[in-house]
Amino acid sequence: MKRFVCAELHPDCDRAFTGPTDQAVLDQVLAHAAADHGQPCPSMAFIETVVIATHPLDGEERCRLTLVGAAPPDRSGRITGAGHRAGRQGRPIRRSGYGATGEAGTLTALTGRHARAHQTYRHECWLYGGDTEFVAAMLPFIRDGLAREQPVMVAVPQPRLHALRDALGGDATQVAWADMADLGANPARIIPAWQEFTRGDRRPVRGIGQPIWAGRGHAELVEAQFHEALLNLAVAPDTPLWLLCPYDTSTLPDDVIDEALRSHPVLAEAGAYRASTHYGGAHHADFLFGGRLPEPAAPTTVIGFDPARHRHVDQLIRAAAAEGVTVDRAAELATATDEIATAAHHDSGEVEIRLWHEDAAVLCEVTDATVIDNPMIGRSATPTIGSLADRRDRAIRLANELCDLVQVRSGRDGTTVRIHTRRSPQPTRGRGPARNETTP
Repeated sequence: MKRFVCAELHPDCDRAFTGPTDQAVLDQVLAHAAADHGQPCPSMAFIETVVIATHPLDGEERCRLTLVGAAPPDRSGRITGAGHRAGRQGRPIRRSGYGATGEAGTLTALTGRHARAHQTYRHECWLYGGDTEFVAAMLPFIRDGLAREQPVMVAVPQPRLHALRDALGGDATQVAWADMADLGANPARIIPAWQEFTRGDRRPVRGIGQPIWAGRGHAELVEAQFHEALLNLAVAPDTPLWLLCPYDTSTLPDDVIDEALRSHPVLAEAGAYRASTHYGGAHHADFLFGGRLPEPAAPTTVIGFDPARHRHVDQLIRAAAAEGVTVDRAAELATATDEIATAAHHDSGEVEIRLWHEDAAVLCEVTDATVIDNPMIGRSATPTIGSLADRRDRAIRLANELCDLVQVRSGRDGTTVRIHTRRSPQPTRGRGPARNETTP
């Protein structure tokens, strides 16, 4: 736990604020400054003082914290951080990068022996516009981490991945790289990758993760947004991971940006750093997990579940293959469905399996009446142990490994697991003569 005493700034004020992280304390102090000291827009010097004077409750020696710029939260309404862009409301933001000199409203770069690394989990939404601005924003963050000898992992889609690698030059070999188009094709695979990256090393680490970009399919986008909300549950508050999640405001619609504000406690942009007043925390993740998936957009085939002889497996393979899935992929879909259905049947005694196709994918859905209270089920780097959900957790983890996309929702009506498997591309027909033109 961390603590700040307001007397550091206002000698006559005896208020003290505690929280699990530096950011949690800063949020409280900014709200207090606006409500009780008439400072709705405190200076950068004010924010720097709060950061420097926030100490662990155990008395551990503390040095300075480096911030990605700073700006006060706008408590009066919608926070966008992109108010200068057409079509979005909010106060324009001064741009100054990762710290600048001397002028009011900027934050002097905190480096060298006076700076200390982050000691807690920081999950930040970074708004940018276009690839040039993306590189300009991410490059200093990476270089600063390397200068502090902090492990850095970058998981972004192409062409941004190549752009950052090229801009880093020889330093690129010191960074762990992942093409998010591959790693995050199924967003449920992303959290295990971050957990593996931070495991076994209590040094501060940095990451850049971009699971959302223009052009993602609707179901993939929904699961990527759910993933962003789950990141607030998946990483313990005392894990020294500083994770930036870039969002391109030049290509993403407003509703996607608004959802990002609900899943990130901090909103950042070049020259700005503020709390998101729309942040929903664990409640938002639970809300998404308890929601319903859309009804199938095509006729469905009901597959009878056979717990004794598992004849549903052959039926699933044949049905998926008939819809254009290769035999190998159909077998993987059937295996994942069988594991999930068996686990569900063990818990509830009654299971329904449906199969249908939409656009370029075949979907298979397993439903039962059991309610699950763990939105992280099937998404951790290690399986759950010692709970009734063990069997389901393993089954959903297997489905995430075998299939293209897995959606899990659980509410008062029970649990739904929906598995997506892409259909094989149809061969392009040539313009040559038809068979009846060449055959007598």
